Formats: sequence, C-alpha cells, structure tokens
Amino acid sequence: MKLYYHKTDGGAEYLTDKFIVCPNGEKEGTFEGAKYIVRTDGDITKDAELTITSNNDLLEACKASMEYFHEITMQTAWIKEIQIKLEQAIQKAERK
Repeated sequence: MKLYYHKTDGGAEYLTDKFIVCPNGEKEGTFEGAKYIVRTDGDITKDAELTITSNNDLLEACKASMEYFHEITMQTAWIKEIQIKLEQAIQKAERK
C-alpha cells in the first residue's frame, strides 16, 4: 500500500491511502474516501494514531487478531503435549 502526505492548515501531518492530484501534478493525501489515516506529527510515542474508517476494516482487523491468538493457543497446546511426553520419559528413565 502506498501512503500520501497531507498537512492541514493547523499544521497536523498525516499519511493517507487516498490522494488528490494538485495543479502542479504532485499527489497529496486526502481524508475523503481514505481507508487508512495515520497521524504522524507530535510525540510519535503518544500522538501517532491509525484511524480505520469503516466497520468492515475493524471487523477484518479483529478477525486477523483472533486468528493470531488461535495460532498461539494451538502452539501452546502442542508445547504442553511435548512437555508432558518429556516428563513421562524422564520419570520412566529415572525408574530404571
């Protein structure tokens, strides 16, 4: 995805996925119709924000997160299974 720079009259700076073509031929970011709006000015650790502009985007982000957590859960279960087998093998070896 390509993002385009936009600076408001108030000085706030943004990157957006939609653009307009300026009279000089340059592309400038615009909020209208933008799916992604990222504010980049200010203290980046506090002021940076990503705005998802539709419920579908939010839903897709939630689904992707759930898939990620499902993968972690599956891996954790797999690791637990291996841990149990190792413990059983150690106990068996110690009895000999």
